[in-house]
This record gives sequence, structure tokens and C-alpha cells, in this order.
Amino acid sequence: MAEVFSGARAQFFIDDRPVGYCAGVSGEEAIDYEPVSTLGFLEVREHIPVSYRASLSAAFFRLIDSPLKKYGGKFGQAGNLKIFPILDDILTSGVLKAAIQERLGGKILAQFTGVRAASKTFDVGARGVVSENCSFVAIRQLDESEIDV
Repeated sequence: MAEVFSGARAQFFIDDRPVGYCAGVSGEEAIDYEPVSTLGFLEVREHIPVSYRASLSAAFFRLIDSPLKKYGGKFGQAGNLKIFPILDDILTSGVLKAAIQERLGGKILAQFTGVRAASKTFDVGARGVVSENCSFVAIRQLDESEIDV
């Protein structure tokens, strides 16, 4: 019988370190196709794949003294992880790895490689928890059918 993957049992990791205060993560894989049109035909003859893209976004709860530019998490368990680079480090920041994993069985739902932070926003409301939302580009997304565990 198939088992359902639950967000309540999901963990988000960046560079193999747990990001414990994340409200949600979403990912995308996309293939771009170019239509091939020929003389004498109104219909497109074929669609040719021309590129592959992967991306993800995450909504982080904003912790005091733990911005995304030097994220430590609660009690510093993330070890001052630089999720979003400071301006002077953008050209030399390197790439990250991100993954969504089931807490109990350790099964990986999605793993992203070649990850770079692309944008960061924040939201402060009068009656809500402050959040930071970060979007990322990635070279590739793998799921459990492609990962050797």
C-alpha cells in the first residue's frame, strides 16, 4: 500500500543542515520546447526540447539574530549558514544543495543541486509572525526514483 508524504513529517535541508523554522517549500522542474514549423504546413511539425530548468522557493520564519544572510536557526544548529549572500559575496558565494526529506523514514522527496539564491522578500504584519521568503534557481532536481539512498 502506498504511503502519503506529509508536510508535518517533512524536513528541509540546505547543505545537509536542517532548516528547522521553515513554513513551506515548493519546487519546480520545467522543460522548454521550441516549435518546429515548416513551409507548406500550418501546424507545428514537432516540439524540440531546448532547455531544462529547476527552481525552488522557501518561506522561513524570521528568527531574531538569525537572518538568511547568516542563518543559525534555533540554538545555532544550522551553524551560520549563508542561505542568501551579502552583496560583497555574490560573485564568490558558490552553490548550495537543498533537499526535502521525510523525518521518520529518511526518504527524500526532492533534492536540488547547483542551488543559488535568486531573491529574498519579507513580510511584517501587525498580527502575524514575520516571514522571509527566498527563491532559488537550481541546476537539477532529483526525486526518490533518481537518488541512490
